[in-house]
Amino acid sequence: MAVEAKPAAGLGLYSRLSGMMFLQFAVWGAWSVTIGGHMSHLGFTGKQISYVFGTTAFGSIISPLIAGWIADRFMPAQRFAALSHLFGAAVLYVAWQQTSFWPLWTAMLVYAVLYMPTLALTNAVAFYHMGDSDRFGNIRVWGTLGWIAVQWFLTGYLRFWEVREPGVSHTGDALLIAGICALVMGLYSFTLPNTPPTREAKNPYAFLEALKLMVNRNFAVLLTISFIVAIELPFYYNLTFLFLTEKAGGVGLAESTAQFAMSLGQVGEVVLMLLLWPSLRHLGMRATIFLGILAWPVRYAIFAVGHPAWLVVAAQCLHGICYSFFFVGGMIAVEQLSHKDIRASAQSLILFATNGLGMLVGHVVSGRVHDYFLVGPDHHNWTAIFMVPVVITVLAGIAFLLSFSEARFRADAAQVAQDDWAVAEGEDRVAETVV
Repeated sequence: MAVEAKPAAGLGLYSRLSGMMFLQFAVWGAWSVTIGGHMSHLGFTGKQISYVFGTTAFGSIISPLIAGWIADRFMPAQRFAALSHLFGAAVLYVAWQQTSFWPLWTAMLVYAVLYMPTLALTNAVAFYHMGDSDRFGNIRVWGTLGWIAVQWFLTGYLRFWEVREPGVSHTGDALLIAGICALVMGLYSFTLPNTPPTREAKNPYAFLEALKLMVNRNFAVLLTISFIVAIELPFYYNLTFLFLTEKAGGVGLAESTAQFAMSLGQVGEVVLMLLLWPSLRHLGMRATIFLGILAWPVRYAIFAVGHPAWLVVAAQCLHGICYSFFFVGGMIAVEQLSHKDIRASAQSLILFATNGLGMLVGHVVSGRVHDYFLVGPDHHNWTAIFMVPVVITVLAGIAFLLSFSEARFRADAAQVAQDDWAVAEGEDRVAETVV
């Protein structure tokens, strides 16, 4: 069966793929910020909070390689994503009802196994249909908008209850809201364009082929640095909301205000996502990814200082450079370094290294660092806490700059594109001969 080259996506298709990204990240954004505050109100320790957040890392380790393999071989990616989100919606409802550690941890672990592979699957759907991978940021930016939209909704929701019931936290309702978003995303996924498995590929174990990409130096460097950088991510995702709302040693913001402040990171991400394509075109992959790494220690250094409050809040906007230039830029690099028949698995492999192994280490480290620097009841030494990720990201940035070759990357990407074109041409000739 011939594999047709995809033309550039039209406006209608871009709209459908953008809607997919909007809902995909609205689901995650609904619970991932405020659940830390919810667990703090339930009396969880820093280690317990980190373990619940760590379920996403376990989900990334357990499921994406299998999901990528199934999407590459057996089931259309959009159908797999639909089923995962529908089952995930039910699990989030169960999680919303839990008030003790082990039941909540178990529910979130099951949910993570269902949700985490959908990140790679939606990327695979977008790359398959869009035609030009360099413009992936124009679609991915709608995921950021979805995250912002649900964050602002939660800001208003929490503010409503702060006025109506002062002193009573409703941060746990974020799990219910996330479940509703997951239900909508599951139903919407059935309407997405078909993204069939590549059954004619040579190796039935696609993720093994993705592992073989490690022989490419730039791919190995990117995978390794992504793992190291991911270690510091839980310091932001797990601890920033606690830092912003802590009265004694933190910034002392109201929960609704802290919720809004953290959404500014995604506002900055929108702008930087739109600048990703021209940055890749004019600065190159190496410089773009390095800038993404560099923004992290700058932000954490401001957190370590801890004042004035307006500067700490404004520093959230640096998240746009961090995420857009590093992680989304990395997704594009992986896409260009991997052949067509294993791209879903290659995306799963990078997800495995970052949201899986890297985040798992980061959750363990951040939870212990958080508890170690507790200096009094509800009072932490946040300066010492945030200096840990400063060191991690500075070292990662230097290592990447010294190891990644822009010239080699361009040559390898061109060779992969030429190989895929040659395969498609050969299959077209076979198909014409059969006809």
